[in-house]
Amino acid sequence: MQRLLTLALLALLTIVFASCLEEKCEENRLVLGFEPVVVTSDAWRNSAFICGIPEPVCEAGGFYVYGPYLFMVETNRGLHIYDNSDTRNPRPITFMEAPGGQGIAVRNDILYMNQYTDLVAFDLSNPENPTLVGRTEDVFDPYSIFAQVLGGGEFITDFVETGERRVLTCNSPNWGQNFWREGGVFFAQSRNELAFNFDAGNVTNTAGGTPENVGQGGSLARFTIASSTLYAVDDQNLKAFSLANPIAPVFQGNINLGWGIETIFPYEDKLFIGSQTGMQIFSIANPLVPEHLSTFEHVLACDPVVVANDLAYVTLWGGRDCGSIGDQLEIIDVSNAREPRSLQITPMSSSHGLAVAEGKLFLCSQWEGFRVFDLTDDGLLGEQLDHSTEIFARDVIVLPQNNELIVLGYGQEKGIQQFNYDEAGRLTPTSHISVCD
Repeated sequence: MQRLLTLALLALLTIVFASCLEEKCEENRLVLGFEPVVVTSDAWRNSAFICGIPEPVCEAGGFYVYGPYLFMVETNRGLHIYDNSDTRNPRPITFMEAPGGQGIAVRNDILYMNQYTDLVAFDLSNPENPTLVGRTEDVFDPYSIFAQVLGGGEFITDFVETGERRVLTCNSPNWGQNFWREGGVFFAQSRNELAFNFDAGNVTNTAGGTPENVGQGGSLARFTIASSTLYAVDDQNLKAFSLANPIAPVFQGNINLGWGIETIFPYEDKLFIGSQTGMQIFSIANPLVPEHLSTFEHVLACDPVVVANDLAYVTLWGGRDCGSIGDQLEIIDVSNAREPRSLQITPMSSSHGLAVAEGKLFLCSQWEGFRVFDLTDDGLLGEQLDHSTEIFARDVIVLPQNNELIVLGYGQEKGIQQFNYDEAGRLTPTSHISVCD
């Protein structure tokens, strides 16, 4: 009798629980139809990289610094170049048409950029008129973060609204997807859901050998240069290119890393790769043949990483695209790269890109702005030193030699905000680069 009562109670609880789950499934979403704008590989390979009068930045996808110059990537359109020698008055000097361009990195006056599935090289001797000097074809995957390809070899360059609208319920098989395709039409809540998700090149350095004059990017980048080698990550692969001949990069190999790869950061003779499931560490003691040393796993979340003084600083954020984990900052001891060890986890709010310099941590907090934290003598997170709401902050480049910060914002009206900071971590806005309406 007792067993029957127990089974009956379990059945009742199952029914109640199931009904509760059904009651929660009440959300609806309005989705829009978009038609892709396409181009063939013959067309974009034969297009000229025309440089002309500077144009307003309308959709900044990434940013990069090389010497006094600031580069802003216009998603799938081209490259804006600014003379940023006076950070209080950045001066646009040219716009270079570069369809399919996304990630960038610069070494010794040669700029490297992907053009869809190709890697192209430009001479920057005259930054007002970069000149194409080399092309390495078909080295990036055609179905990756760098290129979206339809049947018949047509490359997607943009999306335009069709005017079609649908209401999506949480019982739909397409619920939870950023977008889906029916015939020749893509459906999403906004065009941003369909946009290529990338940043420009990351911090670049030399991990041995001849000193290199290289540039610097943010923490969300997919390109970096170390030891005369260009490294790039797409959704699931690490790619290495020899720059022994600077104007003719040679593809050396591909390492499959698993899905969800997001960022790459070089430190000494290692690469730190951020993904939605963890941080992977590779040795580049042999630059052309990276060796996997370890993987530091975490729950599903988006994950940029920067490294300083044998400590990795990782921001994790959740949400619809990145998993269910709440925002946090994790500090990991990587002095033994084969056995990384967590030292500190701090709950955060809206954390995204970050940078570390001079005993300070600079943190982008999306719509909550931009924050500066003190780091203890052991490199752990200390008190907040300052907080600016000048920009919806996405990623940051820190130039400690001049106490300067370049912060990339979200949205079409956010642009780039520049700051100076003092020894106490106090921020002083210096200039703002707006984007067009």
